[in-house]
Amino acid sequence: MAVGLGVGGAASPCAAQSHEIDLSTQALAVPGRTFYIRQVLDGRPVRAGIGTVRRGMANVPQRADLKPTVTLALQALLTQQLPAQPTDQPVLAVVRALHVQEDLTFTTEQATDEVALDFYLLDAQGNAHFAGSTHETVQSKGLETTGRHPRQLAQALQACLVQLAGTDWAAVAAQPGHPVAELPAARPVARQAYPVLTDSVRPAGFYRTFLDFRNNTPVASPALVVVPERVFGKGWGGVSTYTPYLQEPDGRRGAQLRGAWGFSDGRQVYLLHRKRYWQLARQGDTFGFVGPSVADAGAVSTGAVLGGLAGAALASASTSGRPTDYTLSLLTGRVSTLAEDDYVTTPDTVLLHIYCRKSSLGTKPEPVYLNEKLVGQLSENQLLTISYTEHVGEMHLRLGTRKDRELVFQPDFLHPIYVKVVRYPDDETRPPMELVSAQVGTFDLRVIKPRAAGE
Repeated sequence: MAVGLGVGGAASPCAAQSHEIDLSTQALAVPGRTFYIRQVLDGRPVRAGIGTVRRGMANVPQRADLKPTVTLALQALLTQQLPAQPTDQPVLAVVRALHVQEDLTFTTEQATDEVALDFYLLDAQGNAHFAGSTHETVQSKGLETTGRHPRQLAQALQACLVQLAGTDWAAVAAQPGHPVAELPAARPVARQAYPVLTDSVRPAGFYRTFLDFRNNTPVASPALVVVPERVFGKGWGGVSTYTPYLQEPDGRRGAQLRGAWGFSDGRQVYLLHRKRYWQLARQGDTFGFVGPSVADAGAVSTGAVLGGLAGAALASASTSGRPTDYTLSLLTGRVSTLAEDDYVTTPDTVLLHIYCRKSSLGTKPEPVYLNEKLVGQLSENQLLTISYTEHVGEMHLRLGTRKDRELVFQPDFLHPIYVKVVRYPDDETRPPMELVSAQVGTFDLRVIKPRAAGE
């Protein structure tokens, strides 16, 4: 982390703010639980945002975030809804995936919410013993689905917790312990042993679910007859789709296989995507395939406005179907157009602008701490600009020495960050700083003409 004092870069173009998802009013129920969540850690490889929602009549994509951060939102909900009981075991939850997504067709939207958690039992010495890896996906369709994400995320979280309810804690405690500090950066324990990655034999049959595929346990009977069909069009050279049929006892081709997640012919594996089966190829610790692109949301919305359902259908057809690289997440089963666990692209550095308007502070400088490190001082009409490069973890920003009044947030690394020094005379429990939009920050810095900290 490098510290720069000055006003350079303060007038960067403003950018749209993210859509904040609030879980504070959601309810959780885990019948028969024998644990409580003492701590939540963020173990996602990329922690800027939790996916994309589509806003307004034009369905403009907008990054989504949990309010105020992933760990704080989940910890608050879990503490409130599942308080510790006298005989409960203390458990640590590591977030491996938390994602929201909205897919658009010319008649409806589909909201998808997924949560993947690793759980660890905490012993008296502070070591963590692996208790299980869970994931859940919740989907629904409607004309407008953005408002459904709080409820669906809570449902997915609850489903993950329910899977932990019958855990044999004595057996978990007998497993090797791990230092808590190493857990967020560590690879998910379960992923290293997925049978689909480790088994040398690929049995023939069909997979009813994604978990059947990941566990390499297809249904072997009846046998399948697989018929390939070339895809014609620009860029599709060499790509085929595959149609599986049930084999009759006499060896003839029977009815088409329907409703399966995928299938194996004993050599290759295939996944159902957009009503057709596509061949998967191993890509390191996951699988990928080439399939058709989805419709452009903006074009579909414009077509709908200009030409109703017919216009939307034409726009959908004209902007979809191009060959596109997809990746299958072995953590959750989500199909993504970007590399697994890298659906948010971030630069290496973000500028953090902390400023103080006149009368917000006195003329005596106050120290500014970032993640427990002294990074400068501020008094009224001053600006402190910091180049921040630490992608792992949240920002803990403090003015002065009171640790109970920190401003905690997750930087997105997509736009400059503006933090304004404020005073709350009627509420001394609130941090004396607040995040403001780029529009507010750039306006304030033009109006107050701040001096660089130290001038």
